[in-house]
Amino acid sequence: MAIGAPPAVAAPAGPTLPVEFDLARYQPVDPTTYRSLAYADNGRSFFTAGRWMCQIGQGYRYVGCKGHPATAPRGASGAAIAGDQQGPWWVMPDDTYHWGSRAGFRPPVLGVGKRVTIAGVTCTVPRPDVVACRTGARALIFTPAWHKFFFPSWDTLGPGTSAVAHSPNPAPRYLPPRLQYWNQLPASPPAPK
Repeated sequence: MAIGAPPAVAAPAGPTLPVEFDLARYQPVDPTTYRSLAYADNGRSFFTAGRWMCQIGQGYRYVGCKGHPATAPRGASGAAIAGDQQGPWWVMPDDTYHWGSRAGFRPPVLGVGKRVTIAGVTCTVPRPDVVACRTGARALIFTPAWHKFFFPSWDTLGPGTSAVAHSPNPAPRYLPPRLQYWNQLPASPPAPK
C-alpha cells in the first residue's frame, strides 16, 4: 500500500439519519390543532396516524404511541419515552400508563408527509400506517411489520452496565437493512427543541 493511499475498507462512519427523521422530507403543521385544552388532559397533545394513536406531554420530551407492531411483545399496548431519560419502553397491561384523552378530545389525523413538533418531540408520518417520534437521543418507529427503538450509546449493556433504560429491538432479520446496525441517532441534525 502506498503512503497516503486510502485504506481498502473504510471504517463505518457511524449511524446515518433514518429517512423517518429527515425533517426536510416532511411539511410542518400547526401544533395547536393537536393540543387538548381540557384540564383533565393536563397539557397533552394527541394525533392518529393510520392504526397508531400518539400522545405528547405532559412534560418536555414525553411521548408515547399506542399500537402493536408484529415484533412487539405479547400484551404490549404501545411504547413510551419518558422525558428523554428512559425508553422507549413497552407499555404492558400492569403499567399505569394512560392512553388517550381523559376529557374526550378526539385526536386529529397527522397526514402522510407531515410532521409536528411539540414540547421537544417531533413526530413524522413517512408512509401510510407508519409513525416515527423523536425526543433528543431517543426515538421510536412503528410499522405494522416491525418496530425500531433508538437510545443513547451509553444506555447499552456492557462492561460496568448491568441494566438499560429501554426495551429491546427485534432481531436484525426483522428490520429493513438500513436499520439493522445502529441503535443510536446521528449527532446531526440536532434534536427537536
